[in-house]
Amino acid sequence: MPIRTESQMAQAVTRHLNRNKTLAWCEIKVGRCRFDVVTFDRKRRTFLVVECKLHSRPVSVGRTFGQVVTYRAILASRGFEFLDAASDKPPQMRFSRWWEATEGGRRIRVEFYVALTDKACRQPEFMSLRRQHPTVGVIRVKPNGRCRHALRRKHGTADAKAAKARPTTIMIKSPKAS
Repeated sequence: MPIRTESQMAQAVTRHLNRNKTLAWCEIKVGRCRFDVVTFDRKRRTFLVVECKLHSRPVSVGRTFGQVVTYRAILASRGFEFLDAASDKPPQMRFSRWWEATEGGRRIRVEFYVALTDKACRQPEFMSLRRQHPTVGVIRVKPNGRCRHALRRKHGTADAKAAKARPTTIMIKSPKAS
């Protein structure tokens, strides 16, 4: 079944990431932002925040990278609110898992990704955007919903290293007492 909406794309990415020791949530709201997909990799103790974009126009792809930069800023200032919103949605995590995920309530490790169509990743402008945002990872989504953690080189081979995100550590600031 071909992917026709961003919601279907987010579901495909969730299925792809929801394997081997990961927990996945869709549509986590923090302030005025909505994170399309959030997963927690229990093995690496890292959150993955993914912004999905179905369109392949260069302007849309550029906006997607811009959204991820904004998400990083939102999490830096509202990390506690992010954790609170994630804990309200199923699947529920035990307290001990949250304790591990937050390194004792102090900080979280986050990797930011954009999920783009295979067609968007083949656009000439894409690699320029990728070089401008080296900390943001890329998940290629094929029309049938299959996801790939690799970018295609010019001669056609897959390069998984080029699609990897660099983890960011975000300090958790407790909410101010009113």
